[in-house]
Amino acid sequence: MAKEELILSRRLFVNQLYDLYCPLLTEKQREAWELHEFSDLSLSETAEKLGASRQAVHDLISRSREKLEELETLLGFHRREEGLEEEIRSLRAALEERRGRTGTNSRPEEDRDVRRTS
Repeated sequence: MAKEELILSRRLFVNQLYDLYCPLLTEKQREAWELHEFSDLSLSETAEKLGASRQAVHDLISRSREKLEELETLLGFHRREEGLEEEIRSLRAALEERRGRTGTNSRPEEDRDVRRTS
């Protein structure tokens, strides 16, 4: 994987953690994170909006990232979510394989019946 892909993958992962755990951050941490990550403001621009120094904003964002990773280590919601999504993909593939063997083209209402009995 290229360096840029790794950076993007890491950023996506941490933002997914933010989606899960943001209520557990302080209001200042959430505000700094959202301005910097979601509004795509620089550290200086974020600092100006918050009335803080650039270093203070950098520290807020760094502590937020550390806290998000710590929460994932302790609680593991993201890991569990990924596991469930993989299980769903596997079940869908098995269903498609079964449909292929039986030669049936099920209707959406049949999919709901299969989900209820699983």
